[in-house]
Amino acid sequence: MPKEYRSLQARPSYKRERPQKWFNTALKAFAGTDPIAKGSETALPPQSWKPVTLRAPLLLAIAGFSMSSAATLLYLSWRSRHNGGLAFTHLDQDFPLSTVFAYSYLPTLLAVLFGMFWSWVDLDTKRLEPYFQMSKPEGASSSDSLLLSYPFEFIAFAPIRAFKRRHWAVFLSGTTTALIFWTVTPLLGAVFTENRVVRSATRSTTAVVDVSTGMMKTTSLNAGILSDAYAITWLGRDLPGFVTSNGAVTQFKLNSDDRSGDLEGTWTAISNFYTTELHCTPAKIDGDPKAGYIYDNNQGCRTDPIPPSRTNGYDAFYIGYFNDPNVDWSLAYLGCPPNASHTFLAIWAAVLDSRLTKVTALFCEPTYLVQMVNATVSAANKSVIEAVALGPPTALSQGLFNTSDFEYLLGAGMPAYASRVEVTESGVIDQWRRMTDMEIHWPVSNMVGFAVGASRRPSQDYLNATVLASSFQSAHQLLFGLAVNRIASTVGPDVRSGLVTSNVKAIVVVPVLAIVVVVVLGLVTLFVLALLLVSSTRRSQLRTDPSSLSNVIKIAKPCVSGNFQRSDIVDINHPSHRFKLDDQGISILQNKPPRKSTPLPKTNSWQSGSLPECLLPSRQDYQPIRPNEMRIPLGLIFLAVLCATTAILLAIFIMITRGNGLPLPSTNDAVNQLALNYIPVMFATLLEPFWILLNRMLCILQPFVELCQGRAKPSQSLDVKYNSLPPQLIFWRALRARHLLLAAVCLVGFSANILAVSLGALFEDRSVHDQHSAQFTTNMAPTINQTALLRMLFVDDPNPYREHFFVAQSNITDETALPAWTTPRFYFVPFDAITTVRKEGTLSYSALTQGIGLNVQCVQFNSSESGTKVYYNESADSLDALRTDSPISIAGEPTNRRGMMSCTSSGVGTSVWGNVNGTYAAEFVAMPTPLNQVPGKEEQEFCSRQLIVAFLRANITVADSPTQNMETQALSVDITKGLYMSCKPTVQIGSFDVTVDQEGHVQSYRQEGLLKDGSIQLAHERNTSSLYNAIQWAIWSGQYGSVSKDWHTDLVADSWLSYLVKRRVRSTAFLDSSRSPPPATMMGPVLEELYGRLFAILLGINTQIFLPVPAESMAPGRVLVRTTRVFMSRPMFVVTIVLLTLNIILAVAYYTKRPPKMLQEMPTTIASVLRMVQGSSVVTEDVFSGSREEWQIGYGKYIGTDGKPHIGIERRPFVVPWAGN
Repeated sequence: MPKEYRSLQARPSYKRERPQKWFNTALKAFAGTDPIAKGSETALPPQSWKPVTLRAPLLLAIAGFSMSSAATLLYLSWRSRHNGGLAFTHLDQDFPLSTVFAYSYLPTLLAVLFGMFWSWVDLDTKRLEPYFQMSKPEGASSSDSLLLSYPFEFIAFAPIRAFKRRHWAVFLSGTTTALIFWTVTPLLGAVFTENRVVRSATRSTTAVVDVSTGMMKTTSLNAGILSDAYAITWLGRDLPGFVTSNGAVTQFKLNSDDRSGDLEGTWTAISNFYTTELHCTPAKIDGDPKAGYIYDNNQGCRTDPIPPSRTNGYDAFYIGYFNDPNVDWSLAYLGCPPNASHTFLAIWAAVLDSRLTKVTALFCEPTYLVQMVNATVSAANKSVIEAVALGPPTALSQGLFNTSDFEYLLGAGMPAYASRVEVTESGVIDQWRRMTDMEIHWPVSNMVGFAVGASRRPSQDYLNATVLASSFQSAHQLLFGLAVNRIASTVGPDVRSGLVTSNVKAIVVVPVLAIVVVVVLGLVTLFVLALLLVSSTRRSQLRTDPSSLSNVIKIAKPCVSGNFQRSDIVDINHPSHRFKLDDQGISILQNKPPRKSTPLPKTNSWQSGSLPECLLPSRQDYQPIRPNEMRIPLGLIFLAVLCATTAILLAIFIMITRGNGLPLPSTNDAVNQLALNYIPVMFATLLEPFWILLNRMLCILQPFVELCQGRAKPSQSLDVKYNSLPPQLIFWRALRARHLLLAAVCLVGFSANILAVSLGALFEDRSVHDQHSAQFTTNMAPTINQTALLRMLFVDDPNPYREHFFVAQSNITDETALPAWTTPRFYFVPFDAITTVRKEGTLSYSALTQGIGLNVQCVQFNSSESGTKVYYNESADSLDALRTDSPISIAGEPTNRRGMMSCTSSGVGTSVWGNVNGTYAAEFVAMPTPLNQVPGKEEQEFCSRQLIVAFLRANITVADSPTQNMETQALSVDITKGLYMSCKPTVQIGSFDVTVDQEGHVQSYRQEGLLKDGSIQLAHERNTSSLYNAIQWAIWSGQYGSVSKDWHTDLVADSWLSYLVKRRVRSTAFLDSSRSPPPATMMGPVLEELYGRLFAILLGINTQIFLPVPAESMAPGRVLVRTTRVFMSRPMFVVTIVLLTLNIILAVAYYTKRPPKMLQEMPTTIASVLRMVQGSSVVTEDVFSGSREEWQIGYGKYIGTDGKPHIGIERRPFVVPWAGN
């Protein structure tokens, strides 16, 4: 006979008095003592039991937390909307790590912890629902009690089934769980996001300048105002701070103790706005259209005839009142009386065949106004954004502004009083070159250029009187605003209240998602309070926690030891059966009369060695099952989902890495938050319930794994309390019991909460450049048409060329953009993007093109050196250059003879500013020419490539009758110190990969290959000497202003060389006559950079001098578009992949190491547990005796007290363990 069955021979008989003993012992447990036979034998009054999770203190705390969370989110949403955000930083800065944690991780983390805590309440509500139902006075049906299995149902299904059964506690708890898992947890992390916002705050401001004093300063009303206006109207310079196109506002600033202005944005304060308006009336026109018209204002101002030009086109005049040598016409000269001193005459006339065909003439007089406004300026550069009128404009008081000097400056282009000023503030600005395509005849006054530059209309439009008046008014207003801004003086403190708005990066609340979360949290609060109400009003007959198999058996002992032993009521779904829980346990109500039970066999027929047939191993009457959740098909699906998710995330990461991010799912912020935050977190919140379900199945089966071995102790089986705690808290119990698979499943279930946090912060959007391939065309050759260059310099306009100086000044001083296709080092041959690649949001284009630059080498020379010499010739007032021992040619033919080549530049050092003897300084730029009348090729090449620059110090003696402006013949010059430098330019051409914006401004470039000497290519294989002569003349011929003097004792930069050098070195020491000349090591690099910059600018603003390519060529390139794309946070990606890998490993381990099939039904209900102990001595004997721990309990076949074979739980030696049979 097998050993497993041998112990059955000594099985004792059962007595009926044992239930009474169990009942007496149970009274101790109902009184609150340990249910495992601890305590006194004295009976105590029974007390009902409820878990702490369903009592008022805890539920009120949960409701309070939910309500406070909703209130906090409402407050944060209000604060975000009211303040523009919750936290702020500069646009070019990142938030601190603590802030990132607070808005990216903390909300999801709190939601996860809240969900973990609530899952405990939900578990207790669901597992105790059968006992609450049976605690009703009328009891409960089996479907409402013994057959309930809420803890093992999917989260979404439990509330639905509970609602159908009117189990309100489970409905409320389950619905709350679903809301927390699938709404609060995924959405709370998506509520907060980064955005660019405008932040407003009230701050105190101080007016720092006004026109109440000091406006009569005439020294500030110089041509510098005209230079500024020229740069603004024609060169793209931004308006100065507090200046608008039609006036200027009072300057103000934030108080020094307020740092709000550090952020980008705007300042708003009450200020005064100064402007001017023109009152124009048509002139009466008389005379002959061929000889010229006479213009009369009918108020005593009648001009002489003004003849038309001799060529077809347009005559444009701005004739002011004051006479000056720099103007061709003035109203005073033409005979207007002094009462017209504030009047000017504007004429726009069409000329055809030397006849005036159509003329528009206006007499205009300006009025100067001041108005109180609420001014808003940019915090970065103080440019005026808006000026809202707070009252009507009033006339500017007399004496606050010198209107006569201002109008003199506008009419003459020069100030009324000569003064020593820098080159940018002297000299009439010639704007005719900017209007050559308008067929306007030269010469053109300043104001005509400003009027055209301010309005930019076709020539024929100005024949309209309204357009003409409006254009000159725009020019007047701009110049008046610049004048007010320049000459306004500082006044005393004037503290005012202002508004500061800042363009900053902020943490903001997405309103739609916040409302959803607040509503859901409100529902959670209501459901928790409703659960509290239901829980506090329902009756409980429990005396202990049915947290283990032994406790369930103990509570159900009256039912199991009695009625459940009869075979006719094994079907507990019988409609007449109701079950009630009272002080003694679960009992059956409305039961049929009991039948006589079948007694045990009188003789043991198997004592001779044969077993009863019912105890023999057989698969026919015992077919174990496995829950669906633990079956291989579902496991493969689960594993496939995990692997697919991991693969998708890896693929997305690779795509993001290789493709510079991915496009946003939508243009709507809420949709993007749902796609990038909600859905990933939703996956984690779906993953966690499935792991919880697997965990609970393993918790159910783990005691039976021990029982199937047949030698389990109660502490490892019947008393194990795995089903009363959330999986996160089972981990330590499972680890202590060495149930490692269960502990690992608990751990991975908990990791799903971490996965929710990492997935919520996994995706982030950034602003990046997206790149596309494109084709470009080039229609310009890197070759100069020297004829067009010479025409530009000497034919079109006889005045010296100065356009490039103004561009360089604006770029260096105010950091305005250089011309299109121009950098400080190169000019690039333009390429045109094909129209199909132009799209909204395009930032830049990139392609290969040719770059043209000037490589300049400036070296120092002095007269004591052999070879090349550079020196100041005092006797001839010239800078000379000599080169000895050089090959020479005769009659243009090269010979073997060697000799000396000499170049000179006359007219240097012919004027002085001052009338006293002393030490003077001078800065000279000379373009020497050969001394020989018929120079050889080498000598011509040598001189044309020399640019002589000298910084000299000299003792000058003033002779004869000194005047302020002395001529050289009245001076005695003794050179004491000098820095002589020779700068030799070489044209270089190379290939570059250039990136430009849509206007052609260069953003970046990269050299491809080596640069080569491009002199011959640029000169179109013509004489390179003439090319370099033209280049040097174009760059340096206009470098002196109208009041420039060679020798000086002050620090005024009256030449463009001095001015630009001063701006580059940010010092005036090189101008100081009391100091030594600057060192060559400092001036050499500065001169080389300025020479190259001016050359690039010269090409950039005169593209008409280039020759076209013979045939249009195509070049491949790229289009760069600024767009917002999706990226992955690398730390969160690593965490996510590690957790998903852990999930995959544990899923494989779970389904390969899962418990074998061993149960006929899963013990998920009270009924299934009771059926496992029918007729078992575990129920009928004293399960609370002190020797209970010495039992060995098994799961298998046994003969119960009813004399019938059973499969379930029994003590050894009365059970044949299953053990895989």
